[in-house]
Amino acid sequence: MCVHCNFYLAELSVTSVIEIFVSLDLVNSPFLCVDVFMLRRDMATEGGRHLANGHTKTVLTVAATNSPDVQLISGAETGELAVWSVDGACLHQWQIAGADGDATSVACSNICHDLFYVACGVKIYCYDLRNLSSYFNSYNFNEDEINEISLNEKETFLAAADDSDNIKVINLTDSTVFKTLRKHTNICSAVRFRPHWPRELLSGGYDSKLIQWDVSKSRAYCIMDMREMGCIPDELDCYLVNPPFVHSIAVSTTGNTVAVGTENALVHLFDASKKTLQLQHTLCAHTRGVSQVYCPMFAPDKFVVSGGNDGRICVWDVECSSPDTVAGNGCTSSVGQSASSSHVASSLVYEIMHTEKVNWITCATNTNRNYIVVGDNTPNPVLYPFPE
Repeated sequence: MCVHCNFYLAELSVTSVIEIFVSLDLVNSPFLCVDVFMLRRDMATEGGRHLANGHTKTVLTVAATNSPDVQLISGAETGELAVWSVDGACLHQWQIAGADGDATSVACSNICHDLFYVACGVKIYCYDLRNLSSYFNSYNFNEDEINEISLNEKETFLAAADDSDNIKVINLTDSTVFKTLRKHTNICSAVRFRPHWPRELLSGGYDSKLIQWDVSKSRAYCIMDMREMGCIPDELDCYLVNPPFVHSIAVSTTGNTVAVGTENALVHLFDASKKTLQLQHTLCAHTRGVSQVYCPMFAPDKFVVSGGNDGRICVWDVECSSPDTVAGNGCTSSVGQSASSSHVASSLVYEIMHTEKVNWITCATNTNRNYIVVGDNTPNPVLYPFPE
């Protein structure tokens, strides 16, 4: 007799299922075949709250306002937008008028908490949460679909990376193009300004390059080939044949930590305390491309959150590993990469087995509680409590 538990179909909570196993004395039975992966997944996703009735299409991006009464903003296919409270209520939903594409990226102002920018197709729209009847400004400078937008620290410039391999840096004071940055040879997928480095920008693309820019001079002063970064452990050979396309870049609010997620299932951590980035750690837990990385504002140089095409959401403790005991594959820096026996668990402090491919991750704080917010291949963003 073989008892197989399919947790996809179970309507009971995992706790209830385990109680049933105990009552039937099946927990230690050699005939019990339990899908451990699915059990772990359900245990992790039990605490997730699905935000429903806001979208009809796949959610591609999520962002959180930096206001005392934090609100979440999500963007989806065909230009759908929604504003949520952290308790899950949909406060407003609409579609961008005349939208010609998908809402792929949202950037919230940290200076004026009611303002946010949305990339949709080749255009960028600026909205005010106090009046969502229409956008009050738009920018139409990019040549191809925009993948990500980023505001600089003073919010005088906005950078937009697109499928044409280029980055448009827009001057928000006079609504003109300040610079066009051209160096990538394939889709430019990620862009981030560096806090406390007012002239500097980071970008990544499907040419597997991570580039540091001096925006004022339109100069790429450091180009890193991700194919030469990090060491690939032998046991993670299933999906690592993929090229290390750069999917996502995260920069801590201090400007001292940079995380990069790549298609070959790795998370690269860089020391950004000096002008040129130095690779510190390469973290391994994902089995497919790392689609998102994020540095929480409430612990900027303590934690990094990553999400992948494998449905995993990982919380990494950056402080757990020193350059001498590096997590995951044991890589140190781009100057001297050496092997170490350190295990990934030394910095992987929490793992959520999400049910869908992760499209976007952000974090939010409300009434002394921190959350991980996830956009995936469904119309419903998901809210997870950040691990205590």
